[in-house]
Amino acid sequence: MINLCRTAAVICLWSFFQAYPLFACRYNVRETGFVDLAIRPYYLYCYISQGTPADITSSFKQISRAVLMDSNIETEIIDTDRQRDHPSMKYLDLWPIRSFPAAVLVSPDGQSLSVPITKPNQPFKLTLRSALENLVSSPKREAILQEVIKTYGVVVLIEGTDPQDNKKAQEAVSGAIVTISRQMEMMPKPIAYPPVLLVIDSRSIPGETILLWSLGLNADQISEPHAVVFYGRARWIGPLMKGEEISETNLTRILFVIGSDCECGLDMQWIQGTILPARWDAKMRARVVKTLEFDPENPLVKMEMSRILRRGTYSYPGVPRGYEELVAKSNSAPAEDQADFPAQSRNSNSARSAAADTVSEKSGLAVSRSVLQKSLYFIAVITVLVIAGGLSIVFRAGGRNS
Repeated sequence: MINLCRTAAVICLWSFFQAYPLFACRYNVRETGFVDLAIRPYYLYCYISQGTPADITSSFKQISRAVLMDSNIETEIIDTDRQRDHPSMKYLDLWPIRSFPAAVLVSPDGQSLSVPITKPNQPFKLTLRSALENLVSSPKREAILQEVIKTYGVVVLIEGTDPQDNKKAQEAVSGAIVTISRQMEMMPKPIAYPPVLLVIDSRSIPGETILLWSLGLNADQISEPHAVVFYGRARWIGPLMKGEEISETNLTRILFVIGSDCECGLDMQWIQGTILPARWDAKMRARVVKTLEFDPENPLVKMEMSRILRRGTYSYPGVPRGYEELVAKSNSAPAEDQADFPAQSRNSNSARSAAADTVSEKSGLAVSRSVLQKSLYFIAVITVLVIAGGLSIVFRAGGRNS
């Protein structure tokens, strides 16, 4: 009888530990960031007129197809004389474009950027190729892509004009990274390397116009430090912080979400943020597969991930920051293409901070609810197994007595 009880107890414990994976999510938030679930692309509109030579149009098609391959930028040629009702025509009213061909880049978040694709006394093909390369590549973006593949995530710190403010912001980022590094062992799934800090100083800013524009910043008007977190496929998570908003507490809250269980009820619109305009080629995809030990491009993985993420909430009001319309400047660009436009703020700083705090609180509550639910599941499983084991012992004992 004692041996039967011991056997039943062992079976119950074994079943409990075997049942744990059934209730735990297979993925963490970081891993969901690598999966392409209908990623919203950037659009590059090339505007032409009836007087635009045919070789210009064909060159744009060929070069854009070659340069923008494997990127999240799609192109479309718009004939301004025949397609006056096209939705993209509204962007022409935002810029002093007086000649064609001309190009405008539009982000998934709605802001636009005039991209000079012609220069006086220079071949169109050469100018166009250079402009397109700048849209998908820059030193800091390449560094971000390399780091997000192998590490927990990247905190990008854009320095302002005051050295003391920059130092304070860097100390806050470093403190948050240390805190997360100490907690990584207790997270649902192991991640090999902790978050890293990437600094964009004043010398790097001129070469990162596209990166800054995608964050809603004008490279010529950065006076105070800004910080933003990227993870997965260079996805932006959380709000763009500036000045006093860059604190160890705020950064730790955002970073903690990246290592959380993907089924913890988080706001999907908040964590599945806009991806940087960049090239994501086969080599990078291969490195991701090796790091994650599964292929995020696999259709079955996408189906499962989509099912999991549908359980989340979508209450977040939108992109947590304001932005400005600006033009990509070039030393040799025509004067009319170098005009700056007034800032068009979409959200106030107070609204952005309040939204960030709300999401952080919701994320923490969601994680707590998830843990509670799983604990109840585990208790239910143990209860059922213990009852089953007890009944089995009773039946066997009764059989022997009879």
